[in-house]
Amino acid sequence: MQQYRLPFKDFVVASAFINILMVAIVLLIQRWLPPQVPLFYGKPSGEEQLASSLALTLPSIVSLLILLINVSFAAVLKDEFLRKTLVLATIVVTFFAAITTIKIIFLVGSF
Repeated sequence: MQQYRLPFKDFVVASAFINILMVAIVLLIQRWLPPQVPLFYGKPSGEEQLASSLALTLPSIVSLLILLINVSFAAVLKDEFLRKTLVLATIVVTFFAAITTIKIIFLVGSF
């Protein structure tokens, strides 16, 4: 199978770095976070929204998995538009995962 040039390679590297950085930040600030944080906002109010503070790594980990999957597909697709779309979708997912994590940290963190 032929591999093609990855578009926006610098942005892909930056997205991976941001995801890894967000996981590291969550792990480093555990002592300033409560044991449970509101992560699942789609659930009804109350206990169902709460998750362990370590679960704040989930958005970035899922984003990193999406990055790996999309980059793998983009490397083998012939269509330039589809490759760019997959990479841009990865960047958007990384942005929203980072914003979500940062907002929750500032909402519940005691710095």
